[in-house]
Amino acid sequence: MISVAMMIRGDEDDIVLYDEGAGISGTKGYDERPKLSKLYLDIANDIVGSLVVARADRLFRDKHFRNVSMFTELAEKKKLKLIVPGRTVYDFTKTKDLQAFQKEMQDAYNYLATQILYLNEMRQQKVQRGLYGGGHLPAPYVIDRTVWKDEQRPIIYRPWLDASIELFKQFIDNDFSLAYIVRYIESRPCLFSYPPAEDLQRYNFPTIMTKAKEGYTFTSIDSVKHYLSNLTLAGYAKIGKDGLGNEILLAGAFEAAVPMNLLTPSYAAITGHYPDGTPFDQRKDTRRSRKHTKQWESDAVLHGFLKSDDGAVSFSIDNQENKNVKSRYACYQGATNYGSNRIGIIQTKAAWSVSCKELDEIVLNRLCDLAQHDSEISDRIKSFWESQKTDLIGESQLLKTQIEKAEAHIKHLDNLLTNPARPLSKQTEARYITQLAEAEFALENLSKKQKAQGEKEDPERVIPNFYYVLSHLPVEYKKLGSEHQKKMIRKVIKEIKLNIVSNHLLLLHIEWENGIAIRPDVALIWRGAMPNTNEAWTPEEDALLLSIYSTGSQIELMRAFPRFSWYRIYDRAKAHGIRRTLPRQGRALINVYHRTMTYQDLESVANLVDEPEQKERMQEIANELAKSTLRGELSSHWWLPLDEISYFDIDENYFNGESIPDGSHHPGV
Repeated sequence: MISVAMMIRGDEDDIVLYDEGAGISGTKGYDERPKLSKLYLDIANDIVGSLVVARADRLFRDKHFRNVSMFTELAEKKKLKLIVPGRTVYDFTKTKDLQAFQKEMQDAYNYLATQILYLNEMRQQKVQRGLYGGGHLPAPYVIDRTVWKDEQRPIIYRPWLDASIELFKQFIDNDFSLAYIVRYIESRPCLFSYPPAEDLQRYNFPTIMTKAKEGYTFTSIDSVKHYLSNLTLAGYAKIGKDGLGNEILLAGAFEAAVPMNLLTPSYAAITGHYPDGTPFDQRKDTRRSRKHTKQWESDAVLHGFLKSDDGAVSFSIDNQENKNVKSRYACYQGATNYGSNRIGIIQTKAAWSVSCKELDEIVLNRLCDLAQHDSEISDRIKSFWESQKTDLIGESQLLKTQIEKAEAHIKHLDNLLTNPARPLSKQTEARYITQLAEAEFALENLSKKQKAQGEKEDPERVIPNFYYVLSHLPVEYKKLGSEHQKKMIRKVIKEIKLNIVSNHLLLLHIEWENGIAIRPDVALIWRGAMPNTNEAWTPEEDALLLSIYSTGSQIELMRAFPRFSWYRIYDRAKAHGIRRTLPRQGRALINVYHRTMTYQDLESVANLVDEPEQKERMQEIANELAKSTLRGELSSHWWLPLDEISYFDIDENYFNGESIPDGSHHPGV
């Protein structure tokens, strides 16, 4: 396309490529196609005057013509020319060209509604005859490549059959326990080993299971449940749905891989009923998804906003009466599934968790300190947002136009149904009702996106009296409701991350919005947590403790047992009845480091900096934080003082480009 555009223009200046890539459906709206959205805005803002496309029918396949009409109205207004090399040029100021383009867009949608529908019907007819109609198959089914395509049907791959049957037996023999079957799956290198080369040439293996080192396996609880309740394994073919949306199954379409005496109870345990609808009266799957607290339902200011390089951050709340810490931010390792990260099919492992209230207070106190230190912060942010205002058409205007089109379409359909010019047939009425439901669904999605886009608007439009609140933050912020408190934070912070340094230490990184601070803000966080007393001592560690405890210094003992806090080391020695014999040197402390400190904490915090003096200083800071932090609480030390991050203290030459701080971090004194 670029070469064609260059031939038309005679040069390559001012040529912009809008490449959506493969797999982007023309049925999607502007809000779902970023490249199309950018193209529309560039046309609206007179950046694009002519458009070159390989195929015009790939632009839109719009059933209700809302997206097409938006494009043609704008193209006519801006006198756009649409060039399809080797075929035609559409001049939207000419009625004939406009109508021809609209017809091509209608034909493009009709292709989906007729040709694709026809292909799907042909595929369905093959399935109804028990043949393979394409798509995925559960193991142990495969397709024989040597059979003519129109005669192919699922057959059993014998090397996989025993593994499939054994999985069902394990599930039944262990009282339909999903927890057990998950452990069984995870204990094996794979469920179905990779086939040899000769079998790969003869058979097609259309499975969607995850590839492991030695074969295929399951990696999600949903895939396990789907497999254990899949009637395809009993030779049933899914041939369509009835009027109520229930699947219609064809029995005996091909050879059964799993006997019904194994598949039927497994199916019932997963779904709660047998295939014939009879309720399952034995133990069934009782796993329930935990209800996730919505972002605006919690009082946690950073809920849904806090990030971490250690994994996905989630929010949890515990309303038990004996719990002092009600809500926490927790970070889980592994792959993201079901709203949190997992290290297995259902197993989770927390990288860290902290009190929401404690962390929120640290962030808010820092913001209050910045606002009090810099009296011009509110005016500066206001000036910044004023400078962002422009006459150009933006995303918000595009979304507004889409909403107006959807509302007009709904009004038109509603009028056709309620005030028809003549009585409607049942088929026509049903068609209008379907179109109305689709239009209302589209409008709902557009409205949600418009609401979410509000976060990018001027703070004063999102939060009443935003600038006054910012100028009087310590008092006025507390008066805001929970929702406005969260929105306030999102208007002053671009990004906030919390990463683990050691078991007790975390690093908080805040990138403030323009006008708040000139560089990122970093804080060292100490998490007040008692040592894990369940972690056992090995015989070798006990022997080493007995040999060095009496004469070893605190740092030597901590270095010898890096995973234990000083409290655990002292407690273990006391249990063995041994005491230290180090002589006192005046008033100097024998034990410098706090009892909750570990050598891992000291080593990890020292590794944050390079110079020996800074390493020692960081260890001192961590130790002071440990001394001042109670169990369950957090304490912080900000890396840079306020005058090094605030605009208020910056030299005017900074804004003129004569001196640019390097932004390097060093521990404050």
